[in-house]
Amino acid sequence: MIQNTQQRIVNLWYIITLIFIVGVFIPSWLGIEGMDGGFGLSFLAGFAVIVGLIVIVVYRQRARQMDKILSGEGRMALWRYTTEEWIRFVSEDFKIEKTEKRNLFLLILIISLIIGILMLAVIKDPIIMIIIAGIIGIVAIPAFWAPRYRFRKLKHSQAEALISENGVIVGKMFHLWTGLGATLDHVSINSGTDQNIIEFTYSMPARTGRQSITARVPIPYGKFEEAIEIVKTIQKDRIQ
Repeated sequence: MIQNTQQRIVNLWYIITLIFIVGVFIPSWLGIEGMDGGFGLSFLAGFAVIVGLIVIVVYRQRARQMDKILSGEGRMALWRYTTEEWIRFVSEDFKIEKTEKRNLFLLILIISLIIGILMLAVIKDPIIMIIIAGIIGIVAIPAFWAPRYRFRKLKHSQAEALISENGVIVGKMFHLWTGLGATLDHVSINSGTDQNIIEFTYSMPARTGRQSITARVPIPYGKFEEAIEIVKTIQKDRIQ
């Protein structure tokens, strides 16, 4: 039975937020004067409380949507896979993610270096390159970590996928394209790999614009015609 992983996240953040709420008052309980760091500690704890509340609001909505999907609302398919099919999919997904994130990192690297060199020529201060190096380092962390995290999560998931009108659950990965400004932009079948895969590309608002995400669902043996019908239905009903 597929579990609501989003509700687990909500429950975890309830605990974390409660801890930080207590942290707001700890300086006064310990007798730490405001000018001796008490104000700073309380401010940081208060800021963490605000972040926690935002995370709770976002994931409560995702948890409610996941409950609806698990209950059967808008369900289009529930597929289970053989061990061989799942291993092949996880490996292929990792290869694709690794390539995409590497290419994105290289693009940001080139742009950052060009901007850094131009700024260095104008400002003539070596600290510019130190700042650019810091930015590149920050970008490199998710570029190399995210595909490996996704690989481990899928590898240790149950070999099943649930497709609905509003999102998909692939192993332990939950993709939702409704609410919070998210939209489903494209859906198609990728037959260019060793395994046929339905690719759902959706986007959502982010600090630098809209962030695009691709959810991949492997097509089990004997389900290709069903997959075609799913894609046609979603293209007709969801994508303008």
